[in-house]
Amino acid sequence: MKRRILSLLLALTLLTTAALAYGGGTGEAVYLNSAELAEGFTYENAVSYGGEGRVETHTLYTRPRGEVYPIVMACDTIFGGFTLSQMLSYAENLGYNVVGAVNADFGESTGVPTGMVVEDGVYKSSPEGNSAVGFTDGRAHVSDRPEVEITLTNEENGFEYTTEHLNKSRRGYGAWLFSEYFSTVSTRTSGEGWFVRFEVRGGEDIGLGGELELVVTEVSGEGGSVPIGEDNLVFTASAAAGLGEVFAAFEPGDRVTLSVDCSDSALEDADWVTGCGNILALDGRVYDRDRWNSTVSDANPRTALGIKRDGSVVYQVLDGRGAHSAGATLDELVEDLLDLGCVDVVNLDGGGSSVMSLRLPGSEGFTTVNVPSDGKPRSVCSYILFVTDSEPSGRAERLHLLEDGGFVLAGSTVDISLAATDSALRTVPLPESLSVRAQRGSVSGVEYAAPASAGTDKISVSGGGASGSGTLHVIDSLDSISVTDAGSGAEITQLMLENGESVRLEISAEYLMRDVAFDISDVEFTVTGGVGSVDSEGVFTAASVGAAAGSVDISFGGKSLSIPVRVAFEFTDMRGHWASESVKRLFEAGIVSGVSETEFGPGQSMKRGDFVLMLYRAAREPAVSGASGFTDVDSGAYYADAVAWAVSAGITEGKGEGLFAPGDTLTRQEGFTFLYRALGALGKSLPEGDISILNNFPDAASVAEWARSAAASLVSAGVVEGSDAGLNPTASLTRAEMAKMLDAVVNGL
Repeated sequence: MKRRILSLLLALTLLTTAALAYGGGTGEAVYLNSAELAEGFTYENAVSYGGEGRVETHTLYTRPRGEVYPIVMACDTIFGGFTLSQMLSYAENLGYNVVGAVNADFGESTGVPTGMVVEDGVYKSSPEGNSAVGFTDGRAHVSDRPEVEITLTNEENGFEYTTEHLNKSRRGYGAWLFSEYFSTVSTRTSGEGWFVRFEVRGGEDIGLGGELELVVTEVSGEGGSVPIGEDNLVFTASAAAGLGEVFAAFEPGDRVTLSVDCSDSALEDADWVTGCGNILALDGRVYDRDRWNSTVSDANPRTALGIKRDGSVVYQVLDGRGAHSAGATLDELVEDLLDLGCVDVVNLDGGGSSVMSLRLPGSEGFTTVNVPSDGKPRSVCSYILFVTDSEPSGRAERLHLLEDGGFVLAGSTVDISLAATDSALRTVPLPESLSVRAQRGSVSGVEYAAPASAGTDKISVSGGGASGSGTLHVIDSLDSISVTDAGSGAEITQLMLENGESVRLEISAEYLMRDVAFDISDVEFTVTGGVGSVDSEGVFTAASVGAAAGSVDISFGGKSLSIPVRVAFEFTDMRGHWASESVKRLFEAGIVSGVSETEFGPGQSMKRGDFVLMLYRAAREPAVSGASGFTDVDSGAYYADAVAWAVSAGITEGKGEGLFAPGDTLTRQEGFTFLYRALGALGKSLPEGDISILNNFPDAASVAEWARSAAASLVSAGVVEGSDAGLNPTASLTRAEMAKMLDAVVNGL
């Protein structure tokens, strides 16, 4: 696949040679787009194909002393995590003008980062044997497992004790120091132990060097946790640590000197420090591979940082665990960043924590540009934030093409849109007079006419003293096309219409799993069988009289699609039937089919394999990997993928002894249970029903224990109605009953 796509793009001259050399680890880039959002602050998006499959990469570049520079924040306190939106709001409330963010260090389940934290020169959390990255004036420095020692010297008796543990969850060994930055609640410690409370004289904070003057205000041998408080430090150890004599060396009123020594002088000078995972490269070479964490070495979503020789810093997020992106191994990650010119490379926290958010032109607030593998940003322990000291001016300083990086079909005329940002990257009104030029195509007003041949096209914009540019990627062939109903948004795989009924066909096209812009006039429609006609706007109108069967054939961009159409058609055994409308909707959506060309078979019993297939179709047939594991489900069976999907989605576990029994009749309570378990996969949800509602039916006691919650929930939602005779849980589910229930979920919830 990689070779096919790559050679195709070379033939189209879509990308430059330099761009194609983007990443040797995850594969050469087949798509690359860069946008400078501010001076020295660039966002780049790439797609590559390698050994793991498709990989989507998001990269930020900053330059030393640029308009935008990185800072580190570990939420409001070290204990506990923040979601991305909480972090951005918190930082802006502190007065920072934030324009972007990525997740930083690994963290414990409590939200405490595993490594080091320094915020604006304040030492807030210890490295605990982990490596770190420090930032000053936009420059970054990688530190291999720095050691930071905190020595407490009792000036009254000369006693000294050194600890390396600051603001971390207390363990059963050594002594631990907590500052007010750990938690506003307490030390969060438990069990027996010792405590010494210090008051900081002068209200100064701990830094990566220097001294503080303290005075002992409290000594305690009681267990549990204690509040910390402003300008206070708590020195503590678990009873299991056996350090009673250490704490006996302190008494209230003692004057104590706290001194800090960092083993890395370059890190000591950093204003901002975050812990990190493995160092993958130093000085341009792969570094100490034997120490890499094997539990995260396989393909995963990633967040990483690289430093170039000129001091530029590269921040990269790779999506993974999804159809659009497979992620990368640590080996692939370091090779990619070395290919980008980085000499030092570190792996930050990844997996479901990987996230990148930007203040994009034309958008209010922030946009998460990657697709987190959890489906939404996860709460994490720390972030690298990108900030600018520029004040919002309200005047246009830079102009942007909002379609920047988009695909356009060659020869098409499409609308484009522009936006302006000020020096603080805030969206502001556009200048009144604008000049817009295309390097290869042409622009008139808001319309862009793409050239007839494939390749990149630079769009330049100027006006009101501001300027900017963007790139459109012109292609002459598509990967896929699809059609939806413009009214409902539902995908159209076939049409069942009444005489004279109309539907607007919304045509979509994709290339490299991205939308392609085109004009409806590019689409060639062919109607067969006298079923109707399509106008210039893509509206199909069924024939005004008589029944007919045929198709609407759609062709453009080297792809074609045929949509079967039936006009004034109804299954002969569904005329006047109470489930006729449900069957029609599901049939039109491609979810159900008839038992023959003319009959639906409403009274026939539903088979287990067929019902799972219909649920699979309703879920839009997601990709499956591997077989179902049932010995009676042949890999070539028409329902094989559906059963495998149902197993992975938790919809069914089979009937025991490795059997699924696809040809067995499905009971009504089995149907209730399958449908209820499938709700999440169908993008639907229901509140759990009160089991007592089943008592409204005379046969409530006949409902199996494993089906009661599903039955109650579906009854409460009106999906299942039952009758005066009851729910009939053990009776066969008929095809008509199936259609009524499935339609109520798919089109009603």
